[in-house]
Amino acid sequence: MCVQSLIASVLTYACMNFIGSSSTTWGVFSSLFALQVSFDRSLKYGVGQMIGAAIGTVVGLATLHFFPDAADAFPRLGLATLVTCLASTLFPTTNYSIVVAAALALEPSAGVAGAVSRAEAIALGAAIGIGVSSSVWPQLSRSRAFEIMGELLDDCRALLATMPILGPLENRERVDALHERFLRHLVEARAVCGETRVRARFETGSSLGAALVAFETLWHGLVLLDRIGQSQCGWLTNEETEPLAERIEPVRDCASGYLQALAAWMRGGAPLPPAERFLGPLNDASAAVQSDIANVILGYANDSRQLQALSTLSFALEQIKANLANIAGVLETRFDRSA
Repeated sequence: MCVQSLIASVLTYACMNFIGSSSTTWGVFSSLFALQVSFDRSLKYGVGQMIGAAIGTVVGLATLHFFPDAADAFPRLGLATLVTCLASTLFPTTNYSIVVAAALALEPSAGVAGAVSRAEAIALGAAIGIGVSSSVWPQLSRSRAFEIMGELLDDCRALLATMPILGPLENRERVDALHERFLRHLVEARAVCGETRVRARFETGSSLGAALVAFETLWHGLVLLDRIGQSQCGWLTNEETEPLAERIEPVRDCASGYLQALAAWMRGGAPLPPAERFLGPLNDASAAVQSDIANVILGYANDSRQLQALSTLSFALEQIKANLANIAGVLETRFDRSA
């Protein structure tokens, strides 16, 4: 950002002097305001500044028409601010119009020529800011979104590794902290994905938001599994839980390995892991667990609490398996990162 700001301000200043503009300061400020943390944001706010400059100029000149006297600065300013604030409420990125309109209302001597010169300088400055953002160490929101998605996958993998599932939980604070970390990353990812404008979809047509929904759904399954281990599996005896725990470990290992490989791919450090390499063994291990659960249930025909615990455990494991398959479907044909 520092280098981009330096280049944008110097370049704008040079262009303003070259064309002999009388609004150099406005152009330089506009170029700096257009620069954002990513090219997507720069494009969004830069275009908004251009539109805002046009709206503010029209509104400011209109106030001069209705209140031409120099002593009418207060009603001009009030009308200009009211109209542009209403417009920016509907279109937030055009809020620069408030500044432009207010400046005209307070400086009526600029006239039409000064207002047009100011609008041109703002538009040129915003265009230079967008150009610098796209050419000098450009950062796409999509890249940041992929990094946060990798964090989400790591959070899910950490939860899966930390939860005992059928055994006593020794560190409740650790698991709760992982849940909270996932939610923080999810909020951040939604914000970044929402402002992504360049290559914001997968080749399947799915949006980045679809991947976030898939990750959140997986987390819901992990929450269910966490709650089962704490509230219901206590009704099972060690004789029943030990064989099941041995069967569940391969499920955990397969799921954790797939999440780790996906996170590495999201960060650009590894190729896309083939889903069948992980989901095939995961399905086999899950089927073995389901079979064992069914056999144990047969012995608890008259114990509703144990039946409920086993049935809920079976459902949670099935949900996690289905959610991982859903993630694979969303991510399998994503745009090539190097394209």
